[in-house]
Amino acid sequence: MGPDRPAPRRGWAGLTIGRVQGVPIVVQPLWFVIVVVFTASSGPTIRDNVDGLSSSESYAVALAFVLLLYASVFLHELGHVFVARSLGMQVRRVVLQFLGGASEIVEEHPGEPARDFMVAMAGPLCSVFLAGVGAVIAPAFEPHTVPWLFTEGFAWVNALVAAFNMLPGFPLDGGRALLTIIWQFTHDKTRAQFVSGWVGRCLAIALALYALYVQNVPSGQGKDHFNGIYLLLLALFIWANASWVIGRSKLGVVVPRLDVRSMTRKALSVAADLPVAEAVRRAHAATARALVVVDSYGRPVGVVSEAAVMATPLQRQPWISISELARPVAEGLMLRSDMAGDALLAAVQEHPATEYLVVEPSGALCGVLSRSDVIAALQAAGLR
Repeated sequence: MGPDRPAPRRGWAGLTIGRVQGVPIVVQPLWFVIVVVFTASSGPTIRDNVDGLSSSESYAVALAFVLLLYASVFLHELGHVFVARSLGMQVRRVVLQFLGGASEIVEEHPGEPARDFMVAMAGPLCSVFLAGVGAVIAPAFEPHTVPWLFTEGFAWVNALVAAFNMLPGFPLDGGRALLTIIWQFTHDKTRAQFVSGWVGRCLAIALALYALYVQNVPSGQGKDHFNGIYLLLLALFIWANASWVIGRSKLGVVVPRLDVRSMTRKALSVAADLPVAEAVRRAHAATARALVVVDSYGRPVGVVSEAAVMATPLQRQPWISISELARPVAEGLMLRSDMAGDALLAAVQEHPATEYLVVEPSGALCGVLSRSDVIAALQAAGLR
């Protein structure tokens, strides 16, 4: 299906079956289900198109043919991987999943449209090449034999994969190519993401309507429910990813405006053995909205979550030290006050927490940044 680049995602759960150029190859559990379903639905068709096959043999050939088709999908994804790696880009993994395949390629900042275009086109070009190989070899075999079926089917399926993936809607390769072309001419990646996302949504609607048509029009053996359901799921997948990139385009407008200092809450430094009730009283008196635990040298060692204070019953607060509610200040939970934009968002995504300690470039305490304040800033701009 092409490279998948949603930054917040960590990938898909599944079974790692190997590595290619150091890139993990992952198979989702539902992939095995779809292989079985495709095999069951293809068996009768193969028996009708290949002479001399018994019922059991036709299903064995069907299984081999389905695995060959997914091998084509895998090679399509490797096309993306090899080009991305040759350009120095990072690839997290390749996944064989329910609806095909995907390569998780780390998005570059700011990135270059020409490089992204080459990565997007690598998959379809690989499929075109494979289709050509199948078309050249197929005439060498007698029609209606197993080798003829494999080579002829291999050619047609790869041609179909290439054609479908070149449709100009995100997240298909054609949609990614459209994004890079718009980006190249407008020098505005945000606008390119927005346009390619909406084209993807239109494509999803068209595919869903076609899926409903396929499901309700009788074929030679009755209504084609399976293909209709599969196409409908594919339409939902395209819609979801197109919606993601539209949200990403909005994010591209808002993120540069994010500034740590403007969102930092005033913090009060307190000793570790101070009771929670007294720490809260002092914070209110100082109009501080955050508490930072410091050691005997005045160095911050913990950040107290607002939620942790609120969850502590009032009657217990005089008897609990503030250090019991503090979260240790790890390296990822300390942000510089001059951070902004993509750097800030990446830091928050890389180290999820409710509060972050904000320090000046000199190392002096500036305050505390609440993750809820970052989310509120994004939501205020319509990113829900």
